[in-house]
Amino acid sequence: MIKKNKGSRSWSRVLATQAMYQLSYNKKIEISVVKKNLLKDSETRNSPDRKFFFKLLNETVKNKKNLDKRIETIVKKKSFEKMETIIKVILELGSCEIIYFKNLSHKISIAEYNKVSSSFLNKNEVGLINGILHQLANSISNE
Repeated sequence: MIKKNKGSRSWSRVLATQAMYQLSYNKKIEISVVKKNLLKDSETRNSPDRKFFFKLLNETVKNKKNLDKRIETIVKKKSFEKMETIIKVILELGSCEIIYFKNLSHKISIAEYNKVSSSFLNKNEVGLINGILHQLANSISNE
């Protein structure tokens, strides 16, 4: 019998967003420290799918340059550089799922990042993320 992971993938995405945001502002901090601090937070009742959280964060960090290039093909490089850090982080994580997590539906990943982004951003910014991730998913499907 396969043991089902307990924990929420949705919450894993929120924590991964927080981790990537922290890593983008503090280049000297170790990723293991960020992971540990986010996972030991006992102030919330939510629990992440730890395996998914680790995989998502590790893949995004490992492939960040490639992810940024893929996003920059959809938005102009200057536009991407000017975006707020939180928007870049959400786009990187969403792009990572779309490109590297072959077992997940693009529609589900996009919907999940719309939810994540609505926790941090206004309606227009959520729409921007939605549009960019849809364009990326369509380009992946056409490859």
